[in-house]
Amino acid sequence: MSDPRIEIYEKYKNAIYLYLYRSTLNQHIAEDLTQDTFLRAFQSLSSFRGESSLKTWLFKIARNTYINFNRKKQKQLEIHTDAVDQEFVVQQDPFKRFDDKILIQQVLVKLPENYRTYIILRDGNGLTYEEIAVITNQSIGQVKVGLYRARKKFRNHYKQEVGEER
Repeated sequence: MSDPRIEIYEKYKNAIYLYLYRSTLNQHIAEDLTQDTFLRAFQSLSSFRGESSLKTWLFKIARNTYINFNRKKQKQLEIHTDAVDQEFVVQQDPFKRFDDKILIQQVLVKLPENYRTYIILRDGNGLTYEEIAVITNQSIGQVKVGLYRARKKFRNHYKQEVGEER
């Protein structure tokens, strides 16, 4: 019989890594934070009460790990364009697709942490409003309003970036 911790890690490692990568835009930092997240989760696995899903609980730990990392660093995160590692959807113009991905990541990193979290968890990971509310310690109404504001701010920043490139 296999270790349940290995099964948990294998099942959720990619989702947690992608959340952290989209938050930091740095492959190495995201890998370190992913490991820290699972280390913290496994250390406190016995205290998991099941009030939320395991996935939600892990995302909450990942978010707290990321927030703690940001507090320690206190400086602007470097924007790395190692997005080549991401899955690449083949289109007629794959370079435009790649440029769009980089631009989206650059706009995301400019958003406040809570807005970035709403967008990544909802649009990037497909979590429900309820799950995001548990992760962020907010009501469902606050999450909906926050996500609306985050998307609006994202659109404004995106339009500015696209306008500057022309």
